[in-house]
Amino acid sequence: MSTMQHAWLGSYEVSSTTCTGLSFARHSHDECVIGVNVIGEEKVWLDRREFEAGPGSITLYNPGQIQGGGAAHGAPWQFVSLYVTADQLAADLGLAHVEFDRSLCVQPVLAQQLAAAVAGVLSADALVRGLNEDALVALLGEVVAVSGVRLPGSTAIGRGLVRQAQELLAAHLHQSLPLDQLGTELGLSKFHLLRAFQKETGLSPRQWAMQLRTRRAKGLLRTGVAASEVAHDLGFADQSHLNRHFRAAYGMTPGSYQRVLKR
Repeated sequence: MSTMQHAWLGSYEVSSTTCTGLSFARHSHDECVIGVNVIGEEKVWLDRREFEAGPGSITLYNPGQIQGGGAAHGAPWQFVSLYVTADQLAADLGLAHVEFDRSLCVQPVLAQQLAAAVAGVLSADALVRGLNEDALVALLGEVVAVSGVRLPGSTAIGRGLVRQAQELLAAHLHQSLPLDQLGTELGLSKFHLLRAFQKETGLSPRQWAMQLRTRRAKGLLRTGVAASEVAHDLGFADQSHLNRHFRAAYGMTPGSYQRVLKR
């Protein structure tokens, strides 16, 4: 018996599977495949060789490689998988070409972070999904690096470009500005934009936009605008999302804040 969650994130396909004794016939993919073993031992057959991948293992397959394997009959197995074309992964990371040099990387902390990010992008909450999509890009850079691919140097893009990114985010607060669209506007890969923005502000672009959205919500609430209207005007999914982020930032709900102001 197995359960699977599956989603498309623009150019990425992700899945999370919990099962017992699942096995796969020998096959190949057109995309790069990145797998993370969370629970259980996987026996892998890859291009005429065999190896085992336990919990905390990240398995990496280049397009066209013949692979197969799985968990022993009755054995519990939980894993997440990510599929992306080599061209797309290279573009997102600012590389001319991507080809994994290693098929198995035992990286428990990175594996856990990657699995958590995939769980986040499979969430029913749009804001949680978005934040984890950004995290996934940064983590893919780390995965590619430990696989033996050399990432471009962290050339400083300068505060000017980060400010431009902030201006674009502020101008689109009523809607979510995807990382790839922001990168295209600034002529940067998603990975480089994310890394530079986090270095300058301590936040991802999406996190920075959310704190600005929440701050502006506070200003509108102070003038007496209804919370439902504030949520709509500033691009929150609904009033409950405004409530959650406002409480996290200021320790009270929008309603409580407006009641305090009336005292």
